[in-house]
Amino acid sequence: MIRRVLAAAIALSVLPLYAQTPSKIYAQELVDQTIATHPDIVVMAIHATPPKQKDNVIIASNIGRIGKKGDADDMGVVNTGKPLVEVNKAGDRLEVELPLFDTTGDTLGALSIVYPYHNGDDKQALQQRAEQIRGQLARRISNPGNLTQPYQYDASTPTNTLAQQLVDQAMVAYPDVIILAMHATPPGSSSNVIVGSSIGRIGKAADDDDLRAIRTGIPNLEVNGNRFEVETRLLDAGKQTIGAIGIVFRYKPGDDKKALEQRAYAIRDELAAKIPSLTKLMAPPAAADPASAPATLIGRSTTWKPQYSGDFDHFGVDTKRNKLLLAAEDHGTLEVFNLDTGAHEKTLTTFSTPHAILYLPEKDRLIVTDSGKGGTRVLDAATYKVLGYINTAPGADSMVYDKSNHLLYIVSGGKDVDMKECYLNEVDPYSGKVYRKLRFDSDHVEAVRAEEQGHRLFVNVADKNLVAVVDKKTLQVIASWPLTGAQTNLSMALDEADHRLFIGTRNPSKLIVLDTETGKQVASLDAPATSDGLFYDNVHKRIYIPGGDGYLGVFQQNDADHYTELARVPSAQGAKSGMLWKSLDRIYLAASPGDKGKGGEILWFALHP
Repeated sequence: MIRRVLAAAIALSVLPLYAQTPSKIYAQELVDQTIATHPDIVVMAIHATPPKQKDNVIIASNIGRIGKKGDADDMGVVNTGKPLVEVNKAGDRLEVELPLFDTTGDTLGALSIVYPYHNGDDKQALQQRAEQIRGQLARRISNPGNLTQPYQYDASTPTNTLAQQLVDQAMVAYPDVIILAMHATPPGSSSNVIVGSSIGRIGKAADDDDLRAIRTGIPNLEVNGNRFEVETRLLDAGKQTIGAIGIVFRYKPGDDKKALEQRAYAIRDELAAKIPSLTKLMAPPAAADPASAPATLIGRSTTWKPQYSGDFDHFGVDTKRNKLLLAAEDHGTLEVFNLDTGAHEKTLTTFSTPHAILYLPEKDRLIVTDSGKGGTRVLDAATYKVLGYINTAPGADSMVYDKSNHLLYIVSGGKDVDMKECYLNEVDPYSGKVYRKLRFDSDHVEAVRAEEQGHRLFVNVADKNLVAVVDKKTLQVIASWPLTGAQTNLSMALDEADHRLFIGTRNPSKLIVLDTETGKQVASLDAPATSDGLFYDNVHKRIYIPGGDGYLGVFQQNDADHYTELARVPSAQGAKSGMLWKSLDRIYLAASPGDKGKGGEILWFALHP
């Protein structure tokens, strides 16, 4: 089956699916979906050489011109592999033209994306945005020929299904998979067809190999050039056979075929756990399984264009005035937004290196930790006037407010301020007085969380690869829990009711779950890369991890010891920090500009628990 599906077209990951007609080619569907999910794009076109033709032409576009031959610029991009970025004569549009690749890196043609442009806009940031879209496409392209074939072979086979959602999510969750397709016989039909695919051809009838894998249970294993294909039975959550699944990996001579085969079975079984039945597999995702669409991008700050580089850090919320505040740590400012609309309202410049933000409604005050000159500030929330300072050790960064004792715990010190030790500072947030300090023989201490029903604090000691347990009464370390399988533990969340502590690591990127009664590590899952945040929704038992690689990871807590990754929802490059705001069922993410260019944005997602 897979060697025939390899000739198929493209599908973007986790994009809205629309009703198709058999006459619509897949490349045009690609353009339509991309324009629908990226409204800032003015023009998008795919250039390729159709089968049995010699000329490179536009095969899909949102403005027509189908069949127009590629010009010298188009062919230059294809032949040299170098991007072309230029402003039009009117000076109001920027065109980014890139070579278009398939899932194994071969050049297929060219991709043109045009953005609105104003003098002074960051060209590099716009190019990077286009390259991110190109990268998503490359994960879903088999070869150039099938770009001109129908996406939907049979109009009676639906595209907005749990099957397609699971395929889309799997392509994000399993980066080692280069092609994934599901075959089944839809209810009321007598034909076994492709019902979900990473490379299109929905509704295409199964062939003898597909049917034999279903009938006998004997997998089809095949090396096809630089690809290794595994086709086996598709199962539901009850282990019943409901069709066939094909999974393709990259391959080179000498690779362990048996290991790849076992990897395919493991992925098949993980997907099976999310399939209640064949009927629900073919139903719309929300009806089949609410978890299939756990978060939807509903807004981004397209009108806010900060002209600086560097990292953002944490968010805070002024609930009285409905303000969202973001610490631009490397720029030394606090950015103020409308919490509902995301509109940027103000830039506060009375900071050095701000990090964490806490609003105290009782006093109408803001506390902003700052690791630079001046230290942690106390502000009037109405006027943003600095009212005072909290004198911790230098390098104030992460903090947590403990509602049970009305105390604030601030982490300070460390390598960022040229100190070989760190401190946990116990602070009265209303007077600003520092009561006690706990010294750590460490130059990198990160997140801290407090039990509200218990007597302990949990602290990430990142350079020691452990969690320190601190008694609030004595402010002394009473236990140390080493982590295994990952290092650089930066983020943390607490499920106090179920006695579970969630840890986010960087090397590699993992979600690690600890039992807070024993310190035992009970679960470990892959997570989005370069994350600087981890949020737990105790009502709906979900964990959210934003990644600087451009994805928001969503995990379900099935019970205290068992967890499932539901999806990796596309976000933006650099969107590694954020905030869960439960009252609006939203996640806010901050996409840092980084070191290479100016820019940056915030994004917000509606949650669907």
